[in-house]
Amino acid sequence: MNRDVDINVLVSLYNQKLATLSNQNVLLEAKVQTLSKDLQNLEREKDSLKMELQKQKSQLTPKLRSKKSEDYQNAEVG
Repeated sequence: MNRDVDINVLVSLYNQKLATLSNQNVLLEAKVQTLSKDLQNLEREKDSLKMELQKQKSQLTPKLRSKKSEDYQNAEVG
């Protein structure tokens, strides 16, 4: 078991392991960037939907108020 290690085999194995780890690192970085981009898109979509909802609420609120005041004005006193 005390044989010398072939330097070419050692370097080849080292390069394979290093390349594998480097590739995994690049893949993980790509996943993080993709998730960050998706999050930004979802945040924009959320903001857009929130603004649309507020717009619809503001358009609906005066109609509800005017309807209530019409009902109040048209109500008969018993």
